[in-house]
Amino acid sequence: MKFNSSITLFLVLFCCISTYAQKTITGTVLEKESNQPMVGVNIIATNSNNSTVTDFDGKFKLEIPANSTTIEASYVGLKTVKIPLTNNSNYTVYLKQGQDLDEVVIIGYGTQAKKDVSSSIQTIKTKDLPQSTSSSFENALQGQTPGVNISSSSATPGSAININIRGISSISASSQPLFIIDGVPLVSRNNSSLNANIQPVNPLADINPSDIESLTILKDAAAAAIYGSRGANGVILITTKRGKLGKSTFDVNYYTALSEITNYPKMASSENFKSFFNTAAEFDGLGKDYFDWIDTSKGVNTNIFEEIFRVGITQNLDISLKGGSEKTKFFVSGNYYNQEGIQIGQGFKRLSTRVNLDHEINDAFRIGTTFFVNRSNHQRTIGENDEYGVVINAQGWDPTAPIYQENGDYTNPFKYNTWWPLENPVLIANQYKNTSQSTRLQGSNFVEWKIIPDLKFKTALSLEYSNFVEDSFVPPGTNKSKTGEAIYATYEETSWQMENTLNYTKKFGKKHDFGAILGWTLQETKAKFSDQSGVGFATNNSSSISAASTIIASSSGKNQYGLQSFFGRANYVYNDKYIASFTLRADGSSRFGENNQYGYFPSGSLAWRVNKEGFFKINAISDFKIRTSYGVTGNQEISSNWTGTYTLNANYNGTPGIAPNRLENPDLGWEKTKQFNIGVDLGLFKNRINLTVDYFNKQTDDLLLQSKVSGLTGFGNVFQNIGAIENKGFEFSLNASIINGENFKWNSGFNLSLLNNKITSLLNDGEIMGRNHILKEGQATSTLYLIKFLGVNPQNGDALFDDINKDGIINFDDRQIVGGAVPTYFGGWTNNVTYKNFTLTANFQFSGGNKIFNQSRHVYENFGLTKSDIPYANISQRVYDNYWREPGQITDVPRPSTGSTQMQRFSTQFLEDGDYVRLKTLSLAYKLPSTFIKTIGLNNLSLYVQAQNLFTITDYLGFDPEISTNTASQEDLNILQGEDFGTLGQARTFTIGLNTTF
Repeated sequence: MKFNSSITLFLVLFCCISTYAQKTITGTVLEKESNQPMVGVNIIATNSNNSTVTDFDGKFKLEIPANSTTIEASYVGLKTVKIPLTNNSNYTVYLKQGQDLDEVVIIGYGTQAKKDVSSSIQTIKTKDLPQSTSSSFENALQGQTPGVNISSSSATPGSAININIRGISSISASSQPLFIIDGVPLVSRNNSSLNANIQPVNPLADINPSDIESLTILKDAAAAAIYGSRGANGVILITTKRGKLGKSTFDVNYYTALSEITNYPKMASSENFKSFFNTAAEFDGLGKDYFDWIDTSKGVNTNIFEEIFRVGITQNLDISLKGGSEKTKFFVSGNYYNQEGIQIGQGFKRLSTRVNLDHEINDAFRIGTTFFVNRSNHQRTIGENDEYGVVINAQGWDPTAPIYQENGDYTNPFKYNTWWPLENPVLIANQYKNTSQSTRLQGSNFVEWKIIPDLKFKTALSLEYSNFVEDSFVPPGTNKSKTGEAIYATYEETSWQMENTLNYTKKFGKKHDFGAILGWTLQETKAKFSDQSGVGFATNNSSSISAASTIIASSSGKNQYGLQSFFGRANYVYNDKYIASFTLRADGSSRFGENNQYGYFPSGSLAWRVNKEGFFKINAISDFKIRTSYGVTGNQEISSNWTGTYTLNANYNGTPGIAPNRLENPDLGWEKTKQFNIGVDLGLFKNRINLTVDYFNKQTDDLLLQSKVSGLTGFGNVFQNIGAIENKGFEFSLNASIINGENFKWNSGFNLSLLNNKITSLLNDGEIMGRNHILKEGQATSTLYLIKFLGVNPQNGDALFDDINKDGIINFDDRQIVGGAVPTYFGGWTNNVTYKNFTLTANFQFSGGNKIFNQSRHVYENFGLTKSDIPYANISQRVYDNYWREPGQITDVPRPSTGSTQMQRFSTQFLEDGDYVRLKTLSLAYKLPSTFIKTIGLNNLSLYVQAQNLFTITDYLGFDPEISTNTASQEDLNILQGEDFGTLGQARTFTIGLNTTF
C-alpha cells in the first residue's frame, strides 16, 4: 500500500507539472489605429518552437511551454511586440505602425532582416502610398525616396515615365532601372515602331498597381551587383500580393477621377492680335493700319485651348480574393481601368487579371505559381511633339479663325492670317488616327525543397509573352497628306528564364549568423517585328494597308539573344553588430563580341551597428549604423545584338543575295559602372525619428558608342566601348513620428538628393546632338547649346544676342553651352495625419537646378518674322502686356516687328529654370466604424477624396516644368532632356473612391 501511494502521489505531481508545462492561452490581435482584428499575425512562444497565426477574426490559441515567459506577435510592416505572460489565459494584443529593425525586407534573390542590411536599399509598401490615378505605379513613387528621380514627360494616358536612380549613366544604352516582378525580369522597353515625335507608350502600365504589395529599390552596387550586367541603373524589385492563412476575404476598390489641364499660356484676343501686328508694321514704317485686312468684325475670338482640352474621366475597378489554409494560399485579382485624356483624341484602357498560388506539399517541399494576363489599348495623337502636334498647332492658332466653317467643315488655317499652324488641331485630334494594342502574359512556377532545416533549393521557370500592334492613319484631304497615308506595325517578344538557387542560413551559437546563396540562371529572348506603310486612300473609313494604292515600304525581321549567369552571395553578422556581405556574378551574353561575352561583377559591403557596442551609452539613440560598399555592375541594354550580321535583302538585278549588314566588333562588351557608397542610419527615441545619409560616387566607363571607321570596311561606323560618365552626390532622408497619441498621430518624412552628373571622357568631344544639345566633356549628359540672348536694348527695343565669333552675324555658329537639363536636386516631403477614423495625407514633390528650352514659346512669342506678309503666329498675353513700347523701357520682350532681326529660334530668350515645388497628393480618407459596417455584412469600408497636382510653384512659363519632348528612344532620354515643344502638361485630378472588404 505504501508503494502504491507513492506511485499515486508521483502521478498527481506529474500531471500538475505537465499541465503547467503545456498551459494553453487564447487571445485576439487588433490593429491599434482602427481597432480591427488582424488575420495572419504570427504568434510565437519565446524560447520554443511553438507558434501559430491568427484567424480571420484575429483570434489565436497557443500552447505555452514551461520555459516561455513571453509571447511575440509580428506582422510584416507593423512593429513587433512582446507580451509578458501572467496567470491570465486570454490576452488582447495591439499592433501598430512603426519601424521594426527585425522586419524582413526583400533583396535580390532572397530576404534579409532590416537591421542586417549593409547596402543602400529602400522598401516602399503600397499601402503606405496614396491612391494613384495614374495608369502605372511609378507616378505614386515620385518624391518618396532619395536618389530616385521620376518624371512624367507628358500627361498623355499610358505614356512612358522616366526613372533615373542616382543619375544618367549612359548615352546610347538605357539608363532606366531593371524591373523584377516576383523574381521575373520585366520587359520595360518601349517596342513601338511609331516613336518619332510622339510620346511612347509605357509597358509598365500593363501592371495593375493594386496587385503590388511592395517595391524595393536597390540603389548602390552592393545591392544591385547580384543582377550583374543588368544592375548598372539600379534595380526595382516588385512583389505582388499573395494569399495568407485564414478565412477568405474579398476586396473591392473603386474610384472615379476627373482631370483637367493644370496650366496653359493665355493667348491674345483677336483685337489684341490685330493691334499688336499693326504696331509692328508701324515700328517698321509700314503704317499703323497695315494689318487692317485682318477681319475682326465677325466677333470670332477663338480660345483654342478650350477646344482641344476637356475634363477627362477615369474609372477604375479592382477586385481581389485572397486567403488560404495551412497548406494552400491564394490571391486572385481583376482590374478594369479606363482613362479619358485631358486632350481630345487621347485615352487608355486596361483589362488584367492575376492568380498567385502557394502550396506546401509537406515539410520538405513547397510549390507556387504566378499567372498574369493583360490587354491594354492606347489612343494617342500623331505628331504629339512636332509640327503636326495638336498642342503645338493650337499654340499658334489665329484667334480670328473659327474651328468649324458654317457648312460644318474644319477650318483650314492656311486660309486665315498666320502661317505657323499647319493643320486644324481639332481635326488632328479627331481625324488623325494613332492606336495601339498591347497584350502581355507572364507566368512562373517554382519548386522549393528544404533539404535540411538550414538548406533550401529552389528552381523556377518563367515565361513572358508580349505583343504590340500599332495602327496609324492620316486621312486623305488633310494638309499633311492629300492622298492619305497609313502605317501598320507589329512587335512580338517571347522571353523565358530558368533560375536555380541554393540558399543556406545558419546561426552558430549566439553570436554568429551566416547566410549564403548560389545561383545559376538561363534566359533567352526572341522577337519578331514587321512594319508596313502605304499611301493613297479612296476614303477615310478604312486605314487598312491593303486599301492603299501604293505600298511604299514593307519590312519584317527577327531578333534573338540569350544570357547565362552564375552568382553567389555570402552574408555574415557577428554579435548583431558587425555585418559583411560579398557578391560575385558572372554573366555571359550573346549580344557582345566573342572575345568579351562574359563579364564579372563583384561587390562588397560592410556595416557597423555602433549602438550595440558596450561603450555606447546614449539612450536616446536606438539605432546607429555605419555602412560602406563598393561594387561593379554592368549595362547591356542596347537595342539589339551587336555581333556581326548579314542581310538577306541584298538583291541585285532581280537576283537574291546576301551581304554584310553590320560590322562586327569581337571585343565589344558591357558598359561598366563602379560605385562607392558610404552611409549612416540613425534612429532616435526608440526609432520614432530615423535619419539616413548616403554619399555615392558612380563611375561608368566603356560606354557603348558609335565610332567612325575607314570607308574601306564598307561601313561608316562601329559600336565600341569608349567614353565615361560620372554621377556623384548626397542623399538625405528624415522620417519622424512627430505625434503619436491615442487618437491623434502625425508622421512626416522628408528626403533630398543632390546630384552632379557629367561626362568625363568622349571620343568625339563637342559633338552636337539634335537641335539644341551638345555632348561635351565636363558637362552633363543633357547639355543645352543655344545662342545667348543678352536682353532688349532699352533705347530701340531690339533684341540683343552674343556674337561670340565677332563676325557681325548671329547664326548657329554663335551657339554656346548655356546650362544642363539634368536636375541637380530633387526630393519630397510626405505627411500623414490621423485623427480617430480620419486620415489626411499631403505629399509634396520638388526638383530643380536644371534648364528647359521652352521651344513652344518661339511659336507664340517669336513674332519677329512674317511670311508673305502674314503674321508668324498668335502671341501670348504676356507678350502683348510686356513688349517694348518706348525708349528707356526695361523689358525682356523686344519691340514688335515684321522683320527677321527680332527672331532667334535657338536663343536663350526661351531658356528657363526648371525649378518647381508641387503638391503631388492631398487625400482625406474616413474609415467607417467596425460596429456599423459589420451590421451591413462588411469587414472594412473606407471612403476617400483626393486631389493630385493640386498646385505647382514655379516660374516656368510653359504648361509644366516636368514635361520633356524628346522621349522616343533611350538615347533621347539620356542626352536630349530639357526641351519642350508642344508637349502636353500634367493634369490636375480630383478623385472620389472607396475600399471595402467582405
